[in-house]
Amino acid sequence: LREEDVAAVYHFNSKVERLQDFSASRDLSPLTFELRPTGSTVLNDAILRAARDLSVRPEKRRAIIVISDGADTRSTASSEKALNGALSANATVYTVDMMDPQAAASEKLAAASALKNLANKSGGRYVSAPGGKTLNEALTNIVEEMSNQYTLGYRPSNPARDGRWRAIDLKLVRTELKVRTRNGYRAPKS
Repeated sequence: LREEDVAAVYHFNSKVERLQDFSASRDLSPLTFELRPTGSTVLNDAILRAARDLSVRPEKRRAIIVISDGADTRSTASSEKALNGALSANATVYTVDMMDPQAAASEKLAAASALKNLANKSGGRYVSAPGGKTLNEALTNIVEEMSNQYTLGYRPSNPARDGRWRAIDLKLVRTELKVRTRNGYRAPKS
């Protein structure tokens, strides 16, 4: 992370808990390294909580990095509500799938699908990293990517303030470059 960046750490299983408040400190709470996957997953609730906390922060560059071993199993919030919360907070969601490679194929597919959806629709990225060195590489790549972001703006051709979803398809002239963007936005509602 850059020197001026701040980060918070949340833990979620059957409930969401903030382990470390927003801080510029690079020393993570010791509790972070003791976390182990257990039982239920309130993934959507965790994303929504982080998004709400981010929405009142002064920083303009906002990201939620989710490290999870599975799909949501117990949230009160839907995946759509979690995604809308992240988009409203102007946060990009990066997801790191730590699903056990030995898990059932249907379980792995469900987890990957949910995590990919959150990342893709917010302009982030999905990474499968079962742990150890691959997890470290995934997090390093995400942080590096976050430091190479640009903001584009445009005036939409449809001025209707109807609260509907507007798809965006951004194409580059230089085909050797890659672009990752949100695939749309929700228009304001009058």
